[in-house]
Amino acid sequence: MDLNKLSLVFKIIIIAIVYIIISLALRIMYKDIKGGDKKNRRRHRKSLGLEIINAGNNSNLRKGAVIPIHGEVNIGRKSGNFIVLDDPYASGYHARIFLKNNDCILEDLNSTNGTLLNGNRVNGRKYLNSGDEIVIGNTSFKVIG
Repeated sequence: MDLNKLSLVFKIIIIAIVYIIISLALRIMYKDIKGGDKKNRRRHRKSLGLEIINAGNNSNLRKGAVIPIHGEVNIGRKSGNFIVLDDPYASGYHARIFLKNNDCILEDLNSTNGTLLNGNRVNGRKYLNSGDEIVIGNTSFKVIG
């Protein structure tokens, strides 16, 4: 008689586990149908680029060319930069443009002659918007996107 009661308890436990597994599976399928969990959705990141307005003395840059901004773009005279400028008014590591969250940021790296954003000297970090103009020495860029 005790064996029958124990067997009944095990049957109930197994049925409960099966119901839990089925309910979890249904929940996962429902989230997939609805487009996933809202917490895991990525925000759409706008794609920005730098259009070269004035190439200055730089033979490696062409007026009208567009440099996409993905991650981080370093600008300066030294060869370790993403954009290497042949400009006596540019510092070795002059400025950087980087993406943080959904924003594009310009940072002057304590350059000697400064970085201009829309005609104003940049101190520290400034947020970039489409249409902004960046001037480093004789070279100028326009933010597009």
